[in-house]
Order: sequence, then C-alpha cells, then structure tokens
Amino acid sequence: DFRDNNLKGSIPSEIGKLSNLSSFIISYNEITGTIPTEFTDLSKLQLMHLHGNRLRGTVPPLPLKVQSTSSLIADCGSPSDFDTPLHCPSCTMCCNSRQECDVATAKNRFANWAFFLMGLVVVFLFLTAIASWYCKEGFRQYLSVRGCEHDAIGKTSVYSFFLSNSLTAWALATAVVVAQVICFYSYISGASLVFDADKDWVYSFVCPRDEAECRNVSDVGVQGWVFFSIFIAAHLMSDMVNGIKLVWNAPRHCLIQNSLQSFFGGVCLFSIAALALYSSVVYNLAISRSDLELIFNTVILIFVCELDDKLYKCLESVSPSWMEKITREIRESFSINHVFRDITGGEETKETMLEYQVNIDESVKKDIEVYKENISRLEDELSSLKKSFEQLEQKYNTG
Repeated sequence: DFRDNNLKGSIPSEIGKLSNLSSFIISYNEITGTIPTEFTDLSKLQLMHLHGNRLRGTVPPLPLKVQSTSSLIADCGSPSDFDTPLHCPSCTMCCNSRQECDVATAKNRFANWAFFLMGLVVVFLFLTAIASWYCKEGFRQYLSVRGCEHDAIGKTSVYSFFLSNSLTAWALATAVVVAQVICFYSYISGASLVFDADKDWVYSFVCPRDEAECRNVSDVGVQGWVFFSIFIAAHLMSDMVNGIKLVWNAPRHCLIQNSLQSFFGGVCLFSIAALALYSSVVYNLAISRSDLELIFNTVILIFVCELDDKLYKCLESVSPSWMEKITREIRESFSINHVFRDITGGEETKETMLEYQVNIDESVKKDIEVYKENISRLEDELSSLKKSFEQLEQKYNTG
C-alpha cells in the first residue's frame, strides 16, 4: 500500500513478476507513464487502486478476482487531465480529475430506450382507437370526452390548433411539439454516463485517501422521490388521461377529418407527457444527488411542458382577433358531436350521427327554399310598385 506518499516516476515492470501479489495500491501520488503489460501475469491480484495519478494509455486486461466495486479503480473518467482519459475496460470504478468516481458501467442507452418508448406509446394509442371502434356502446362512456374536444386537449394550449383547419395554426402547434421533443431529447442525451466524454452525469461516489472502499455520497431519499411523483402526477396526469380520451373518442366522429384531428391531437398530448415523464426520471437519476436538487430539476423540466400554454398566451396578446377566429372555428367544427351527445345522453353511433347531419342539411335546404320564395315575392311587389310609380308619373306630366 503506497497511497498518498508523493511518489513520482513510472511503475516498474518488474512488479508484474510478483506472482503472489494480491493488493497493489498507489492512489493519490504523482506517478506518470503507462501500466506495464506484465501486470497480466498477476493471477492472484484482488485489489488495485491507480486513481489520483497521471497515468496514460490503456490498462491491460487483468486476471482480477473482483470482490467489490472498489476492486480496480483508475482515472478513466471525464473530465481528465489529458485529452483522452485512461482506457480501462476491466475497471470496476472510474474517477475523474475532480476526484469524483462512479461505477464503471456505461449508461448511454437512454436515448435508444426513448425511441423504443415512443414506439410503444404510438402502438398503444392505435390499439386504443381500434378498441374504441369495436367495443360496445355502453363501455365507451367510461372514457368519453365530457364536453367538447376543445376542453379535453386544452383551451389555453396550442395543441388545440390540431383541431382547426388552419395551416398556420397547425404549423405553430407542430413547431411547439418539435421544440419540446428536442428539449427533452437534449436532457436524455445529456444524462448518459460515458466515461470518455464529458456529459451532464454527476458522479455519485468518492474514494477517500484513507479508505480502501469507495462510498456513495448521493443523498436522494424516499422523500425526494415522493415529492417528485406528486409534482409529475399533478402536471402530467391530466394530459395523459385526456390524450387517451381524445384517441378513444376519435372513431366516433361523423366526419373523417374530425376523427383524424382528434386522434392526432390526442397522440401528441399523450406522447409529450410520456416523454416528459421519461426524461424527468432519467435526468434526475443522472444529476440529482440530493432531495433539493431532485425537486429543482423537476420544476425546470415541468416548465418545458408548459411551453404550449405560454405560446398560446403570447399569441393571444399579439393577435387576439386571429386567436378568436381559430377558437370559434374549432368550436363550430366539433359542436355537432357536442350537441348530439346532449340530445342522445351520450349514446351516439356513427350511423345516427350521419343521419343527424343529413337532417340538418335537409332543414337548411328547406330554409333556403323559403328564402327564395320570399325573395321572389318581394321582387313581384317591387315590380308592381314600379309600374304604379310610372303611371303616377305619366298622369302628372299630362296634367
């Protein structure tokens, strides 16, 4: 054990000939150079600490009998004193230049899992829409939208633009969804633990100079995760439930356009909420090392979820007349379904709604015919008055 002795120079290759060597600790010195390849002959080695030095290159594969996460420690973390950290495939713990350490198991698949999760979400929502199409009418009411779809997707959210027919509104809503996806993906990507790259991951272990075992210094406890769950549920639960309801009720609209708008809006609403939940969990696992940090990071991530509401308020301030027009259009577009639910008590089918639409069209046609008759009658009366006026004019001229 030669730790913390201000040793300098390089590691002698002759140490590799000590066949009975079981422990080799040279941490916290000023040793430079590389690890001798002769160390591969140390068949009885159980403990090796190389961190806290200025070693470079690659640690050769060692026949180490691993006993714990502190069995083989080296400066293979980032940031490093060199451009490239020490490469140590067999290390159990990696430390960086700030003397922070973490278990040497790279965690860089969070982005891949995010794509997999989004794929599962889309499949789940498609199956939900199919199930709604074939299920019995009575069971449908458990997930029916109360009121109008505009209320479910959020009257003060730009997601409601997906229910409109305006290309500009769709472009704005799509831009917000893309911006939120990029933000959440940045958090997920930054949460990766890659030892040869400088990511946001905060190392959670320290390896003291006077101890052979490293300690986990993370103070995140049950209380922090409880508050995290409360905040996330309060902000995301309603979006996820309403997203499912919009998808569930999409096949019930009499117009295909309304069905597609409701389905797409529900998919976006639910997917962004699911992605926010995943990125919140992953990013907090990566950088939160206390309950306060956990709560603070959660609040920041929740703010990204509010981007759609903030943009809606900005648009209301900048162009209130245009916003009023879009809102009125959405209300009118989905009012037939809303009125019909009030008439039938919620037991609506596509066939009966189509019949209801036909009745409305016939009523409008009748009104038009009445208006035409009234106009024709007014034209006759106007023609009669014109003749009477001409006769009076002639009498006046002859008299």
